[in-house]
Amino acid sequence: MSAFTLFVVGPAGSGKSSFVAAFAEWLDSYEIPYLTVNLDPAAEYTPYTPDVDVRAYVTAREVMDEYRLGPNGAIIASVDLMLNFVGNLKEEIEESASEGYVIFDTPGQMEIFAFRKTGVAIVKELAGERAGIAFVVDAALSKSPSAFVSQIFLASSVHYRFKMPQLNVFNKVDLLNEEELETMVNWVRDPSVLLEDLEKELAGEERVMARGLLESVRSFLESFSVYFASCKMRRGLDSVCAELQRLYRAGEDFEIPEYLRERQA
Repeated sequence: MSAFTLFVVGPAGSGKSSFVAAFAEWLDSYEIPYLTVNLDPAAEYTPYTPDVDVRAYVTAREVMDEYRLGPNGAIIASVDLMLNFVGNLKEEIEESASEGYVIFDTPGQMEIFAFRKTGVAIVKELAGERAGIAFVVDAALSKSPSAFVSQIFLASSVHYRFKMPQLNVFNKVDLLNEEELETMVNWVRDPSVLLEDLEKELAGEERVMARGLLESVRSFLESFSVYFASCKMRRGLDSVCAELQRLYRAGEDFEIPEYLRERQA
């Protein structure tokens, strides 16, 4: 299978499913083939219609009833049970996707998927020869320097967990005013500004500790792409999709779409 497999990962409420829907719509508008895959057995609703759906094999609600578990226990158990059906999912995907993109919408509670062996095993089985991670976070919850830094470290932990090419999307910028967005953009462009603002927020010994964080934050921001977008408003997705195209083509023969070349001129 030559399709690029993209796993959309992020904290609950960050807009992962919205990203899947928006990216699928973008691909459709350019007649680029794609397949959407829902890997969340606890999802009650998705803003897109999955082409392949784990809920055809296991759902958290059924697991909760069958094993008499609470909501959290049922979600964990259903994700673990997903391993039993990875072969079925893979077969469905391979029958339908030979090129373009396969977009995986991962469970809402990120820690259950990203930080347990089950999630890593599932990704390993379903990832194609070319694969990547789109890490999505809520920009509206990242407005303070400390909150922004915590999201960067969360993104870093996801990368080291899956060890795959990764781009990072601060979603929901429509909930920010222009000054807040400009501040975040400056933090990404110049991490030393982020450190200065972080030191203003902290006091005493915490400031000394903050200086020790700078090198790690700077290294991550220099190594991984960070984008600001609003999936709801379809804002900023052009740049995100262009980066995904670069990953998809592995840096070879990448042609920037005409409308993007015009904007860069």
